[in-house]
Order: sequence, then C-alpha cells, then structure tokens
Amino acid sequence: MSLYSRLFSKNKSKRLSGSSARGWFGKKPSQNLSMGTLNKSSSKPKSSKKTRLGVRSTGKIAVSIALLVTLATAITLLKLQWQTHREIRDIRIKGSDMVSMDEMYPRLEHLMGLHPDSVTSEDVLGSIEDLAAIKSAQYWVDPAGSLVVDIEDRTAIGLWLDGTIPKLVSADGVFLPYKESITQTYPLVVGFQAKDITSDRIKPSSFHTLGSFLDMAQRHPTVWSSISEVGHHPTEGIIALSHEAGVKLIFGTSNLETALEKWTEFYTKEALKRGMQTFHTIDLRYAGQVVVKENPDYLQTQFIPNRSGGSS
Repeated sequence: MSLYSRLFSKNKSKRLSGSSARGWFGKKPSQNLSMGTLNKSSSKPKSSKKTRLGVRSTGKIAVSIALLVTLATAITLLKLQWQTHREIRDIRIKGSDMVSMDEMYPRLEHLMGLHPDSVTSEDVLGSIEDLAAIKSAQYWVDPAGSLVVDIEDRTAIGLWLDGTIPKLVSADGVFLPYKESITQTYPLVVGFQAKDITSDRIKPSSFHTLGSFLDMAQRHPTVWSSISEVGHHPTEGIIALSHEAGVKLIFGTSNLETALEKWTEFYTKEALKRGMQTFHTIDLRYAGQVVVKENPDYLQTQFIPNRSGGSS
C-alpha cells in the first residue's frame, strides 16, 4: 500500500485505535505515552492495601469503643447497686483528744443500719451538741460504711475547782471534763462569785478578759510555767500568783500582751538572779517600767546584824 493510501485510508481510525495498531509510521506507541498507564496499573494494588488497613483500623476502634461503653455501663450499674445497699456500719471519731467513744457511741447508736442519704445534720450534730468539749464538728460516711465525726476540741486554758471536783475551763469559759490522764499543767482559776457561774460555764461577760489573757499566756512559755493561780480583781484587773514563793503579779486590764512580754523579760533577767522570795508584789501595768514591792519579812531575815562575839 502506497503512502497516500496509508495516510488517507478510510480505515485509518480503526488502525490507530486497534489493539495491535502501531504508530503512524509503523512504530510502537511511544513509551512516554504508556508511562501513565503503567503507573496507574501499578498503584491499584497499593490503594487496595490501604483500604484493607483502613477497614481493619476502623474495626479495632469500633471494638474498643464498644468495650469502653460496656465497661462504663457495668461500673455505673455496680455503683448504683452499691449506693442502693449502703448503710452505716460503724462510728469513728477523728481529731479529738477530749471526746471518748464511750461518750459518742450512745448518742449516735440509733443511726446504725441506716442509709447515709437518710441521715441529716441534725441527726448527727444535734445528738452530740451537749458535749461541752466540742467546739465544732463535721461528719461523713466513708465507702466502708463508717460514720466519721471530725471534731475540733475546745482549748483548755485553766483549772477550776467546783468544790473538790476539778474541771478544765476553755477560753470562752465553758467547763470541760478533767481526766487523770492529762499531763499538761494549768493555772488555777479563782476569784469568781456564784452569780458568775452556771452549771456548765463561767458567764462570758465575767470571764472574757481573763479568758483572753490565759489564751495569750499559753503562747508565752515563761509566763505559762511561772504562774500557779490567776483571777480577776475589780480594780487591779488580771492578777496571778507565781509558782515560786507565791509572789503577787498584777497584769491589769489593757495592753495585756505588753505586760506578758515585760514579765518574761523581768523574770529571766532579774527575778531569777535575785530570787522570787525577795519580792512581795510585781506590778506590770505601767508603760516602760516594772514597779516592784520587796518582801520586808525576807529582807529582814537577810540583814540582821551579827550579835555574836566575845566581851571586852
């Protein structure tokens, strides 16, 4: 076939598009034209592999989510069942050195076996409010079913004798139970009349100043260890007797913190050197000074002339 026939033949399109057709000049189709086809055919297996991996990952995630949902549901059901069957099984005290279980248990025994949600603050705190040693309290029920009562005790600052019965006194004048096991020492509170006393306390209006003084004195170790009795005088204010020699100490009614500091300084620098027995009264009420009255009986015994000796 001539070149003209090849170029303008009616079967031109068929020859070009046939599966065995060669190029216009009898050559194989350019390799560059087949590159795209080769790349496409080689990428198909990779795409299939990615699809399989994606399906597997999605399946694992779905299984994980299902397990988490099942676990959360089981925990919720167990929690609801536990909440439904909870009850108070025990009573415990926390934070108190002054309230005993013998005092606490009879007041709260009626709550045993009850569901915690059915117990009110009045049921718990109202049952123990008559215990004088309790300043404040809070409570909760722990997972084991124990009713825990967390107590803040009143702080004892003095000792009171009701006839021959010792009682401790708090800073607000409330009488607290005295226990033989108590090792700390307290100054004896004196000087109050019957009209100042009720069955459970010294009236706040009468005890306020002395209570504040003793509360401050506890923070001054020298003062706390050196006084044995303390009271309130109508004109002199706070007065005390020293442990050693029973010397009268006058602190007054105002600037009590300053008076405590002055007594600490005077006691360590003067009284210990000279001896407490040389003093009758030590007045700490005045600014910038300590007024001392010496003990004439003691001084007289120290300065009697020596009358012994031979005659001439």
